[in-house]
Amino acid sequence: MMTRTLLTTLAALLLPAVAQAAPPGDFGIGVGGGLGVSGLSMKAPFGPVAVQGVVGTYGWNGYYDDDRLGVSVDLLWSQPEFASGGPVNLAWNIGFGGAVGVGRNDPLVGISGVAGLEFIVQPAPIDIVLEYRPGIILSPGTDVELVNFSGHIRYYF
Repeated sequence: MMTRTLLTTLAALLLPAVAQAAPPGDFGIGVGGGLGVSGLSMKAPFGPVAVQGVVGTYGWNGYYDDDRLGVSVDLLWSQPEFASGGPVNLAWNIGFGGAVGVGRNDPLVGISGVAGLEFIVQPAPIDIVLEYRPGIILSPGTDVELVNFSGHIRYYF
């Protein structure tokens, strides 16, 4: 219950600020999930770099023993589309990010690399993203996660 309240409050504070900073038509919001943070996904470009964030729960797969509020932020460099035409264009991005998970037990802190494949739907302002995210949990202890994936689906306005 406390996690949902914190999540709602954090999203209400972050969403208007990020949406106003992004150019019209470039701010995306939707859902994102994976072995790290799963929940509300946001993405906004700022010049050659895009900022992607997810606010939700950390460790949704039951790997951790408590309900954690999680926040992740990534810096992504979009690369040129490598396939276009028809209703879907394919592009990719590369970057890095960090995540924090706070719950009843020790906080989790991690860093990760990001390599994403973007399916950009042309008739509608939607993207579907699959990401490979190798990372390191820095606290508590150290754990290397070489096999880690996430995904997003976002609507742009």
